[in-house]
Formats: sequence, structure tokens, C-alpha cells
Amino acid sequence: MLVLFMGMTVSAQELQKATTKGAVRLFGDKDDLTTVIMLIPAGSEVEIVKLDIDYTLIRFDNSEGFVKTDNLAPVQVITTAPANQTEYVAQPQPQPQPQAQYQAQAEPQPEYQPADRYEMLTMKYGTDIGKRLYQHKIWKGVNADMARDSWGKPSQINRSYIDQSVDEEWIYSKKWLYFRDNILIEWGPVK
Repeated sequence: MLVLFMGMTVSAQELQKATTKGAVRLFGDKDDLTTVIMLIPAGSEVEIVKLDIDYTLIRFDNSEGFVKTDNLAPVQVITTAPANQTEYVAQPQPQPQPQAQYQAQAEPQPEYQPADRYEMLTMKYGTDIGKRLYQHKIWKGVNADMARDSWGKPSQINRSYIDQSVDEEWIYSKKWLYFRDNILIEWGPVK
């Protein structure tokens, strides 16, 4: 996903655009998720001010704030004549083929499957983070997928909804993890 964003080259006169994959919260501060400015409707077009791996600074409806980067879909930039006029088009979704026009297609090539857990984690998260997750380490700020890849599936998940946030408590045999909106914020021993 990030590769798609990084691949978009935009001149100084053009703005990067994206669309929201679903309804997303616009935060005033990316480090304080209680600073919700507004809820942006699904499929809304936003201007990217500063792109980041976790939270992207955007502008929407005269408001500026942060949204989770994985909640944004890139918009393909198409420059038309004259050179100063730019048209932004959402990436097309594949259309289903009618059964009457069924065409033979080449066999899909199997994706490369990593040989072991370490290789899978380093391919997915990079060498540094993958190595830490392989060593069963966690830290504040990891997302739920990273925690599951590090510690495995919990024996129990307790979920609660507070305002527009989702809190989850994952129970393991000797420890618990506490997530707010899919981000680890606390952990401790089971009593």
C-alpha cells in the first residue's frame, strides 16, 4: 500500500490526492487518538499534506488532521493538455466478466511462500521489526496483526466499544494485552 503512495510523483503545483476506504476519523494529534476532529465519510477525496507509514496528515473540508494511512486508497494522477490542468481519477475496480464472454486466462503463478516464520516476518515487516517480532517482543504502538504474529492467537478476546473507539483485551495464559483502535497501549500479567 505504501509503495503505491510512494510511487506517485507529483510536481510542486499538483497536490497528492487519496480516497478513504471507509468512514475514517480525522485526528487533531496522531499521538492522542482522543482528539477526533470529525468523521470523514467513506469514499471521500482528501488532499495528502504529509505521507507517513502509520498516520498521514491530510486536508478535508477545510480541516487538517491525521488519519490512519491504511485507511486511504491512492488516486491515480492523469495529466491532460494543457499542462497546467490535472484530472484526478480513482483507480478503477475490476469489472466482472459476463459468463458468455468467458476467456481463457493464463494460470496464475503461485506466490512465493516463505520457508519459515523468521523469513515470513522479515518479508512482511522488514528486517528490524520482523526480527523483534520473531523474538516474541511487543511494544506500545504495535498493531493487532503484529502482536498476533509475535505472540500468536490469544485464548480470549474481550471487546468493548467506547464512543467511536474499539477497545480489546487479549488474554494469554500468563499475560494480557490491551488495544485501542487496533494499537497496543498497555499490557501486564494475568492475576
